[in-house]
Amino acid sequence: MKKILIQYLYIFVIATVILFLFTWASACEKEVIDETLPICEELQISTEENPCKKDNVSMNTIADALEKLGESGTLPK
Repeated sequence: MKKILIQYLYIFVIATVILFLFTWASACEKEVIDETLPICEELQISTEENPCKKDNVSMNTIADALEKLGESGTLPK
């Protein structure tokens, strides 16, 4: 009886070590960012199923967008 309990103890310890190693290994994985993703189109929402990378926006683009918003009456003058 004592021999069986010792065997179960060994199995439990080995299973615990394996579980710990798999958990530790999966926690260390790093997400790889795909550089071939398309640039977001206007009004496109980036989701996990349909990802897109953001394009670098210059100050001129922001100024043009603010001017258009001012002309449309959306922003107060």
